Order: sequence, then structure tokens, then C-alpha cells
Amino acid sequence: MARSPAEQQMETAARTYFARVTKGDVDGILSLFADDAQLINPMTGEEGIRGKAALRAFYENLVGSLVDYHAGPTDIIIEGNKLVAPLHLEGKTNDGKPIAMNNLNLWTFENGKFKVLRIYMDTYPYRQALSQALGSGTK
Repeated sequence: MARSPAEQQMETAARTYFARVTKGDVDGILSLFADDAQLINPMTGEEGIRGKAALRAFYENLVGSLVDYHAGPTDIIIEGNKLVAPLHLEGKTNDGKPIAMNNLNLWTFENGKFKVLRIYMDTYPYRQALSQALGSGTK
């Protein structure tokens, strides 16, 4: 089934987001968000962060901590004003360690902009790293 014009606009915004994240284009990323947008992920807590200044700090930290990386959706699902995109990211941290993760991004759109971005992260790599750091068998 073909996407409606509004759904096409949402899909284009999501794909543009991933391209700009991969390029490290923080200003371009921020242009996709409403001024009072909120980002929620496991590292920000359920309150998340709100507003362009907080989003700028988050994305500057994110793109500044990765090198030679690529983030892209494996699928895009749209229902009403919500878009879900499972994503795969691969690259290296600044100290050269490889990183690969799978996340799920859930956007709520308002007036053609991202109003809320909720990121669900694959916690297995974090649990594994914590287990090694603590010397326990936690999986």
C-alpha cells in the first residue's frame, strides 16, 4: 500500500535524521525537531531532555564519541502521527573500540516536526560490559 503524502514526509524526515546522524550534522538533526521537542532514552531517564539546547548537547556528545560509524533503519512503520524505526548502528568509539547496537526509535510528529523521540536500546552489550567490569556472570 502506498504511503500518504503525510506518511511520505514522516518517512523522509526519519531517513534524513539517520543520514544526518551518520554525517555528524548536529544543526541538521536539530532542524527536524520542534523547539520544545523531547528525547527519552535509557540514559536520559523517563523525564528525558527537552528543548533545542538540551538536544544540541546530547547530539554533540553522541556524534563526538563515535568515528567511522553508520546508523540506518532496518524498517519503517507508520501509524497515525507515530513512526517506528528499528535501527542498526555500527562504528568505533573515539578510542578505536568497535561498537554495534540495535535500537528502536519511536517518533511522535507534530506539525511535520519531531515532537517526541523515544529510543529503546538493546541493553545486552551494556549488560555484558558491566558484567565484565564487575567480574560477575550477569548476562
